[in-house]
Amino acid sequence: NVRKGLKVIVALPGAKLPGGTISKSMKRGVESNGMLCSIAELGLESKFLNPEDKDGIHELPADAPVGEDPIKYMQMDDGVIDFELTANRGDLLSILGMAYEVGAIYDKKVKDVDLSHGQNNENIADSFKLNINTDNCTMFLAKKVENVEIKESPIFIKNRLIACGIRPINNVVDISNYVMLELGQPLHFYDADKLQNVIEVRMAENGEKLTTLDNIERILTSDDIVISNGKEAIGLAGVMGGLDTEITENTKNVIVEAAIFNQVKVRKTAQKIVRSEASNRFEKGLDPNRTYMAAERAVKLLEEYANGTVVGGTVEYNKEDMSDKVIEITYKKINDVLGTELPKQDVLDVFRKLGFSCKQDGEKIEVSVPRRRLDISIKEDLIEEVGRIYGVDNIASKVPVMPIKLGSYDKTTREIRHKMMNLGLNETLSYVLVNTI
Repeated sequence: NVRKGLKVIVALPGAKLPGGTISKSMKRGVESNGMLCSIAELGLESKFLNPEDKDGIHELPADAPVGEDPIKYMQMDDGVIDFELTANRGDLLSILGMAYEVGAIYDKKVKDVDLSHGQNNENIADSFKLNINTDNCTMFLAKKVENVEIKESPIFIKNRLIACGIRPINNVVDISNYVMLELGQPLHFYDADKLQNVIEVRMAENGEKLTTLDNIERILTSDDIVISNGKEAIGLAGVMGGLDTEITENTKNVIVEAAIFNQVKVRKTAQKIVRSEASNRFEKGLDPNRTYMAAERAVKLLEEYANGTVVGGTVEYNKEDMSDKVIEITYKKINDVLGTELPKQDVLDVFRKLGFSCKQDGEKIEVSVPRRRLDISIKEDLIEEVGRIYGVDNIASKVPVMPIKLGSYDKTTREIRHKMMNLGLNETLSYVLVNTI
């Protein structure tokens, strides 16, 4: 794919690549003074690359500055922080969730997510139907974006996906994954023209077949939740979409799905069939407020980076409890468990940093815990948060003071030892080198 005027990545003699150091050499009787590189030759793992990036010379945009460091130009020099999370903190499986956590620790305000977008005068509800025929789906939102342009994603989206272990595909598919990583809510995009203007959520029939996006035919059971077009399954809810309605280079209109499914059912299906980034989040529980955010964020990005037109309205089904969890606790209880004497204001400051609203009534506090914090349900959970954010290192250790009484065995042993010493004997304590049993 070399041609006149093409801007490419060049490794000059002396450059060190994963495959070795570049040096001058003769190629077919012509002196070679460097190498034109593909992305793969820069050391990026092949699983993140499209076929053209693996084999062909990487083509840079026409406005790429000559002489610039290609790694910096393509924003591939970013650092990656790897977090190990406990299973109960599903809220941290997103950039926004991690921002709330870091903001609480450093007392910083989290920026609002931009959800603004335009829309036409149509209403999706006039032409699209949603049927929920199982109690294992408690929330389902569907929005439509028309006339999208399938193309390569912006560099920053591709690089952020790769840094999180996800291979970029195209701008539309990448946006669904990007929003999941950003907000923690899995999404699925359907080619609207391959649907029958209807989505049904139901339990699968025993022996029902579905070919998923990885082109593998799955045999389902009545324990699996499926998305249907009213006739046949087109997706495995919470796990993976179906091949028949996937986004392709010919897709023009997109249905955006943001939903909440029974986390136990999703986990069992994922263990049996295939685990995915989506199932990992569904099985830990989701915040329904974030579901609304994700749907709006997705269509905003489709409008911005795929030049799509957002159809007005949302097809919605919601049986979720949207209210915060309220837990009552006292200052005395907090200090008794932590072994501290924290002032009331210090305790309130911790809850403020965490985004928990409080109502005081004398020594009692009524704490409203946002829906995103599914790990907090009892008083002890609140106490743990106070200790964690206040800082365990700031809590002074105290050794309990109590009288020590010898038991009869220890008392007799000590008396014998003292009497033998008084008789002029020496006591020797040595290592035991043999089994005494």
